[in-house]
Amino acid sequence: MLNIDWKNGSAGDGSGVACKKIVITGDWDPKWDAVDVSPYDELMAKEPEKCYGGTLDILRGADLRIVNLECVINGKTPVLKGGPHLAAYDRHLPCLSAPGFQIAALSNNHTCDFGPEGIRETMRALDKLGIRYLGAGFDDREAWAPFVYDLDGIKVGLVNFTEGHDLTAAAPGKFGVAGWDVERAKSAIRELKKSCDLVIVIPHGGIEFVAYPSEYCIDTYRELAKEKPDAIVAHHPHVPQGLEIYDGVPIFYSLGNFMFYMGKPAFYGSKELYYRCHGYLVELEVAKDGVHGFKLHPYRLTAHGVELPEGAARDEFFATLKRLSGDLVPDPYAGFHAVLKEYWNRGYPEWHFNQIMEAFKKNPPYAAALLRNRMTTLQHTQLYLPMFERVVKGTIDDAPDRMLEMAKEYVSRTM
Repeated sequence: MLNIDWKNGSAGDGSGVACKKIVITGDWDPKWDAVDVSPYDELMAKEPEKCYGGTLDILRGADLRIVNLECVINGKTPVLKGGPHLAAYDRHLPCLSAPGFQIAALSNNHTCDFGPEGIRETMRALDKLGIRYLGAGFDDREAWAPFVYDLDGIKVGLVNFTEGHDLTAAAPGKFGVAGWDVERAKSAIRELKKSCDLVIVIPHGGIEFVAYPSEYCIDTYRELAKEKPDAIVAHHPHVPQGLEIYDGVPIFYSLGNFMFYMGKPAFYGSKELYYRCHGYLVELEVAKDGVHGFKLHPYRLTAHGVELPEGAARDEFFATLKRLSGDLVPDPYAGFHAVLKEYWNRGYPEWHFNQIMEAFKKNPPYAAALLRNRMTTLQHTQLYLPMFERVVKGTIDDAPDRMLEMAKEYVSRTM
């Protein structure tokens, strides 16, 4: 049984077994294209080691390093979609190789930003770097292909899938990513467990920028935990979320941004948003018989690179993560109810749909892509449908005040 020490963000079973270290990161991308000028574009190209700050030693000290590659490499022609297009280029590749990543997870909402040729170029670049990859392909069999890594005699099986934003889930004869198919993910776990010493699930999903995981992510990850993988390590919300040990399986709901600086949005007064600038690495301590512990390594994203917090800042990070994790017990959905109330009170649905209607006046194809995304992607349907259901029933205001405070802070606190 893993016991969490929230003073230093670590857990162990006290077995004393000699372990290997696997470090898993959140999102890696040089430039978010909603930011006109990103300092990370130049920083990651010209100072590929310095920009990682103290996380570089943590990564290099691991035996296996897995990154979520939240962009296409050398993308040329962007597809019409309902969100930003993310790409890295040859000049950024020294930064991708600097920590010694051995594996890149590709099942996310940006791998298809530049069509099938973008996937080909990404795979070619990763092949040249000697980085293996999973979670995408030119049909569903490739995207879901079993992935096994030999870690000094420990067979590590990986499962990587995402929501298939903008209808990008791979299918027979259709390129794309491993989509949000819970039964297929469960089957993949079962098959890997037959031949692997441990299995790690890496989902990419959830509602962005919010303090608490959505109901569908909680349900999905807990359902997968029943298949007894050794850990579930998720990303996509772009902010750190809590964790739990469910049925003996550690579930990390969101690592937050890693090498992914989101700038100073004008909508928020051109200031850095606090939680979008924080995240954590997960370091799993593993042996042939499974996970024996883990360490969390928090960091802060600045315009000059990644920094490791010290003293009070580090203590605050772990105190917040402890609170978020504790709020998942005994009612795991209460925190998300608070998120729904905060977004409803802020007029988020009205703002969002007005944005789409304005787009129809200026650029109908883009507006159609935007609306299609909102109507077909879980990130959006599972925000609005539970929200509207509570509004219709008159229960939207029933969210706990304590959790509402955290929901407000996550979308408003600036640096």
